[in-house]
Amino acid sequence: MDKQEIHILLIEDNPGDVRLIREMLAESKLKLFSLEHSGSLSDGLDSLSKNTHDVILLDIGLPDSGGLDSVHEVKKAAPVIPVVMLTGLDDEKTAVSALQLGVQDYLVKDSIDSNLLVRSIRYALERKQIEEELRRHREFLMELVEERTKELQKSNEALEKEISERKITNELLENVFSNVHVLIAYMDTYFNFIRVNSKYAKNEGKEPEFYEGKNYFDLFPIEENKVIFRKVVETGEHYFAKAKPYTHTEHPEQRMTFWDWSLKPVKNAAGKVSGLVLSLIDVTDNITLYSELMRSEHLASVGKLAAGVAHEINNPINGIINYAQILLNRREAGSKEYDIAHRIIKESDRIAGIVRSLLSFARESKEEKKPIDISEILSDSLALTETQIRKGGINLVVNTPPGLPPIIAQPQHIEQVFLNLISNACYALNRKYSEEHNGKLLRISAQTVKVQDNPHVRITFYDQGTGIPAEIKDKVIDPFFTTKSGSEGTGLGLSISHGIIKDHGGRFKIDSVEGEFTKVIIDLPVETTKG
Repeated sequence: MDKQEIHILLIEDNPGDVRLIREMLAESKLKLFSLEHSGSLSDGLDSLSKNTHDVILLDIGLPDSGGLDSVHEVKKAAPVIPVVMLTGLDDEKTAVSALQLGVQDYLVKDSIDSNLLVRSIRYALERKQIEEELRRHREFLMELVEERTKELQKSNEALEKEISERKITNELLENVFSNVHVLIAYMDTYFNFIRVNSKYAKNEGKEPEFYEGKNYFDLFPIEENKVIFRKVVETGEHYFAKAKPYTHTEHPEQRMTFWDWSLKPVKNAAGKVSGLVLSLIDVTDNITLYSELMRSEHLASVGKLAAGVAHEINNPINGIINYAQILLNRREAGSKEYDIAHRIIKESDRIAGIVRSLLSFARESKEEKKPIDISEILSDSLALTETQIRKGGINLVVNTPPGLPPIIAQPQHIEQVFLNLISNACYALNRKYSEEHNGKLLRISAQTVKVQDNPHVRITFYDQGTGIPAEIKDKVIDPFFTTKSGSEGTGLGLSISHGIIKDHGGRFKIDSVEGEFTKVIIDLPVETTKG
């Protein structure tokens, strides 16, 4: 601009002042000025309509207009041309009012010199350029806001017409950022947190302000993630992982969770990565439901296979038992042949028992369910296992409060589940303690609970036996999976029990720590009377 001519329109009725201003401009060695003069407001407005000017010097004491009315008319005619007001009086109130109308500067004629005049013109032009830059920037931001609002919920669409300045945009984006259900963290390319939303902070039990300025890897030193973060910064490519497992290292007692994990680069106008947006969605419940579905499908498939195998085995086993019984009847007791026949019958009976368990596992029972008292079923089960418990020196604690609501169930099936769990507990306790011991404890309790707002009776079997190793805890209800020796178990007990409880609309959960305890929790829905 220093080498370009600046076109000035001077609206001034005093010839002496006009001559003085010409001389001052001519003295300047820094700028090249061309000056056009109008002696009245009307002439000045006419010149503005015909010619192009860079700046206007306006006297507010004109023959056809006075005071701030002149400013108003000039700004109306040329809103984008910077105006420097000339006045004969040093009136601060008038000056402030003129500045509010858009005048860039004001000069008192008696105090003007060449340097002051040139500096005022230069500042007026620069301020006007800055205003234009800000106006264009504001218009650009408004376009971005309009595009963004199309993606937001319908409840936010009404804001499109109301957004008039950047402040409103920031408030809207802050509201979305803070309340969206996704965990969001914004950080720089050195992985320092800039902002996190409240959902992100709450997940770790912190306040959002806690994270500001802290480095992500100081808080979460996971080497695998360092590689991912650096690659996104270097390549500018979006990273996404579905159902990524996460273990709480600071809280190992908490279960593993699964997250949909997204790391998106934020790029500047030059296409360079300037920041990162990390977003996380907890999909643990979905993974759990999917696992349950897969397990159910697996059990259904095994059940169909078991039914077919059981039917194929049943007839020849009965034949073997019958033929062995004939041999047994024809031999003297104590003879070698008698002993062999007896062993054949014994082992065949064991196979037949497995077959019956297979059929029970695979068969959809047609027995009608009816209201039952869970305390009575438990009492009957304990009566059947009393000798086993007493012989093992097991400390039994039973807590079933009176007045438990009845459940709808098949009594024999629920008793089968209880007998299996009591037998497993006794086995685990006898393996851990060969003799009587204070820690040789089996505790059975019952209570009423709410499951998804529906009343259930919860029965808990807790033993301080050998527990279940973590690596096989998810396998123990699979058919034929057992930790017992071949003569001690078939691996069908827990599978059948799980199927029975599920058939009754209940839940079957196992919690265990190897060497310490096993807890089996059964929730069965309470009878509800409709009408």
